[in-house]
Amino acid sequence: MYAPLFASYSQRLAALKKTRVDFAVQVLLGEALEELETSPYHLYLNARDTIAGTEVVSSVTLFDEALACVQRQVGPTYTQGTHQIFSKRYSFAPEDRIKGLDVIGFEKIVMDIVSSLTEEPSIDLSRPALRSLAVEDLESILKSHLPGVGLNETYVTGFGSDDLGGRIITSSRKLVDYLLAHFDDDDIPFHAKGGHQAVYTQAFSEEATHIHPQLTIAHLNDLLIRIVPDLLS
Repeated sequence: MYAPLFASYSQRLAALKKTRVDFAVQVLLGEALEELETSPYHLYLNARDTIAGTEVVSSVTLFDEALACVQRQVGPTYTQGTHQIFSKRYSFAPEDRIKGLDVIGFEKIVMDIVSSLTEEPSIDLSRPALRSLAVEDLESILKSHLPGVGLNETYVTGFGSDDLGGRIITSSRKLVDYLLAHFDDDDIPFHAKGGHQAVYTQAFSEEATHIHPQLTIAHLNDLLIRIVPDLLS
């Protein structure tokens, strides 16, 4: 059974604000959009010139929009009719509208994120790089935060779809190797609930008996919130 790394939401938020701003926005925005079961990198805030106009003048991912607002330390103000959320860039087609999230709902989400991250003590708005780590360094860090978890039996497995829409395994790496690959690219991964990733005790398995008994994919976010502050250069 997973042992929580934080005793309360306020403790978790305080720790999150000690990480990096791009990761913090990923976490708060990703968790706010969990019910949509899609990534904020694949949803777009599109704007047209006027309510009756047909020209789409801007299109940004929800992540980029939220991050920009946090960096400006100012919440957004959108006009329903000229701004809306879509699944495709530069589209205002009704069939591309996202069900379950309108622009007013997104505005509130971003306002909450800006408030959470910029209230004192506020998050550092710079983007320091992750320092270089050896395998042994990361193993030592993980063991200190995951006592009793066998790192050699902990695999992050990714899933995709085949041509017929069936689920297939696309990747499977030990937790240490998986995280190092991201860190080497100066990336701090966010893990959304859903079916595209899971943690198993055996590589390239999706057997129920091999589901990790101590970690789920969402628990990796809390782990990263704990370890990232010590990894920043």
